[in-house]
Amino acid sequence: MYWIKRILQVLLIILLLAAGYRVALHLYVWLNSAERIAARSEEETRSVVHWLSPDKPLIYTFPTSRTVAIRVLSNAIFASQTVLDKPINYAIEYRLLDSQDNELEKHTYHHASKLALEEGEQQVKQLIEDRQALAVTSGQSFYVDWQQLTEASKISLRLIPEEPSLRGVVVRIHGKTPTNADDVTRTWLKLPQQWRERMTSYHTLGDSGLQPQQIANAVSYDWRKLAPQGIPGIDFDADILYESLPYNVITYDFSAEQFDLDGYYTRPGLAASIRLSEAGDVNLQTQGDMKDLQLIWHDLTQQQAPLTLQPVTTDDPTRFLLPDMQPGLLVIRSRAEMITTWRNELDQVIAPLHSYYYHLNEANQAEYTVQGGSDLQLDMRGAPGSSVQLSVYDAEQQLLRSETLTLAGLNSGFDRLITPETRREAITDSEKRYLRLSRQAHRVTVSSTEPVAVKLQSRHGAMHHQNYVCATLCDAPQNGFTEVGAWFSQSADNEFHFIEQQLILKVRLFSAPPPVEEKQSGYLSQALFVSLPVSNTALVYSPPKYFALPQPAEPFQYTPLVDLAQLYDAQLSIQQTAPVSAPVPKVITLSDTGIRYTEQEVNQLDKVPDLSDPSLQHFINQGTPRDYWKVRLFQLEPGQTLSQNYRGRDKPMAIVIKPFARGPRPVEPLILNTQLDGQFSRVVTEEYSIARKRYALAPDLAQSAFLLHPKNPALTAYPSVTLTIGTDIQQLNQLIVSAEQPLWFALLEEYATPPPQPQWWQHEF
Repeated sequence: MYWIKRILQVLLIILLLAAGYRVALHLYVWLNSAERIAARSEEETRSVVHWLSPDKPLIYTFPTSRTVAIRVLSNAIFASQTVLDKPINYAIEYRLLDSQDNELEKHTYHHASKLALEEGEQQVKQLIEDRQALAVTSGQSFYVDWQQLTEASKISLRLIPEEPSLRGVVVRIHGKTPTNADDVTRTWLKLPQQWRERMTSYHTLGDSGLQPQQIANAVSYDWRKLAPQGIPGIDFDADILYESLPYNVITYDFSAEQFDLDGYYTRPGLAASIRLSEAGDVNLQTQGDMKDLQLIWHDLTQQQAPLTLQPVTTDDPTRFLLPDMQPGLLVIRSRAEMITTWRNELDQVIAPLHSYYYHLNEANQAEYTVQGGSDLQLDMRGAPGSSVQLSVYDAEQQLLRSETLTLAGLNSGFDRLITPETRREAITDSEKRYLRLSRQAHRVTVSSTEPVAVKLQSRHGAMHHQNYVCATLCDAPQNGFTEVGAWFSQSADNEFHFIEQQLILKVRLFSAPPPVEEKQSGYLSQALFVSLPVSNTALVYSPPKYFALPQPAEPFQYTPLVDLAQLYDAQLSIQQTAPVSAPVPKVITLSDTGIRYTEQEVNQLDKVPDLSDPSLQHFINQGTPRDYWKVRLFQLEPGQTLSQNYRGRDKPMAIVIKPFARGPRPVEPLILNTQLDGQFSRVVTEEYSIARKRYALAPDLAQSAFLLHPKNPALTAYPSVTLTIGTDIQQLNQLIVSAEQPLWFALLEEYATPPPQPQWWQHEF
């Protein structure tokens, strides 16, 4: 009997194990039946989401007195993959209700969402439902702030599908609620993870290592997830969304119309522009009528007149092509509201620039901690006649100076304000003021009684401004030269207050085409024989601005000799003119072999020039247009410094350095250093002169230049460097120039009064 019981026990255990194995096997097969869209990572997390219905809204309840904002995160769902770059449109209708379910407000928020990328991206998401892996678009979000929640206690959400391929939309709702900043048990958990790791790994200060403001800001608010009303599975459906961390919301949200944030919005009176830094094809896409669109290309050097472009049609009726675009500024205007999306030759979206401003008003001022002795740039936008109060304090909070700045408030035809609902609104132009602080300065406040947008940037006066310069527009290549901006934005000490009150303004920036202005000033070349004894003349291509009025040609201006009729006209003019009334025209010949350079008067030529010989180039200072100038260049060796003295002289409006390099192989880049020494103003000014600059100059192969030398006339031109002498320089003492490669250059000064007849060393003839 005993053995029978033991055998039965063993059989029972075997049966239980077999049943357990079968259940585990079925569970394993069921779990693995949902194929993953992308490989999971260790930084993956799961979130409970709820499906929106187009018929029955989801209702969420929240405490009115403790809720500062509502955040709605949503993802569009598909049963299969779709085109990655194709935006998927849907809308969410939300209503705010009071405790008695009375409707207070009703809005519709539109989304244009794109499918989340897969391998190697941190926005990978997937959703498992009924053993299927569904494709999920990138996360979208919109906020309902406290101004709409003063009486509301419920929010209802309903889906408005706008795509037939849309399977559905899942959402998760969070309420922003204040927490107790004195609750030390929550302080540690609310700190950013990087701070916690640093505290535990590097020192033992703990919370005492943080300022009280940092602790308060870290624990002031919390986002608490809200659950919909009703019974799960009956009143609403829930699901699990898998996503990688950190969770990044890629927003393409528009509350009024479904406009893509990557798009360029234009309408009458509000234009946009694109800075083209590389040559190549440009693609544009629009849903509007192309007849309402006007595209104009501007040459930023202003040597060519603006060119109106006609886009080429493609197989896609919404896409057009601008072939072979050259570097410059592309201005976009339209006769009606229009959104255009632009892509470069590699089909990458050309994104516009953005900047952030603090919105000042009577109740809110910006406060900054500054470095004594630094320089400030205050960027302001406000209505005409608006005033801004700038106050500077020392470390003891004693007022050092106070300035009232009045704004002109001119409307910007290019920049625009992006509202929290992503609407584009007109904004006034940027107005800048500059101030060099004393060494006692420690704190700066900016205030205004009118609504004004401000941004503060700073720099140290002795810091180098490093810039890569091309003749037109270009991107700095990876050649070891690091660009250093002139100004760096500074965050306000009370930035958290502006974020909390939603007083951070997002401004989209566009460049306006260069103005057409005929200068009445003149340039005077400087003789540098004492400092730089090595010099030579050169023939330099220097075309005028396209809008410049024709000026009488001078003897030092040449034109290519392409027709012997020019030579005969020059010889005939000598016979008809008294010998002392005008210089005799000359012919300059450049050869690839033998004697590389000759210069002869037209009445003493050995023989008639052979214009058919491709190894010879001829120039004559007769006829028009004469865009080649004969100038004297001075040589500056590496390690050698030019110090140009301006003490006791009228300061020029600007100093121009026209650089060149010797030889047929251009140096890339050519490094040039400049430094201005003088007495700088300590009051608020509208201009600012950077004392020290370091340039990396790219060769300008489109500009012809020849050194008039009998052995080696090869010369490479580089972009001119213009040093503006602003009103902030009370007295200019000297200019210091140095280069890191052998440099040939001409130094010109701009004055309001045009100079008299050029000196002999400037243009020899």
